[in-house]
Amino acid sequence: MPIPVSAETEVLARRLAAIRGQSIDEVVRTAVRDALARAERPATVGLTPDQQAKVNRILARVKALPPLDDDGNPDAALYDEHGLPR
Repeated sequence: MPIPVSAETEVLARRLAAIRGQSIDEVVRTAVRDALARAERPATVGLTPDQQAKVNRILARVKALPPLDDDGNPDAALYDEHGLPR
C-alpha cells in the first residue's frame, strides 16, 4: 500500500538509497525500524540506579491505574451508572 510522502522526503530517501546502495524500500524500512526501536526504548541515559528504581516504581503505579473511559472521563471507572462508587 503506497504511503504518500513529501517531495523532500522522497529526495532524502533517494539520496540515502544511492549512498548505501540499497533500495528506497530498504532504507525507509531500516530508518523506521531504527526510529521505532529508539522510541520504544526507555530513556534511562544518565539515571543513577536509585533514580531508575524510582522511575520504575512510578511507571508501575501508572500502569496499575484503571483505563480511561471512551469519553476520556477519568472518573468513569470509579462510579457506576447511578453515580455511586464501584
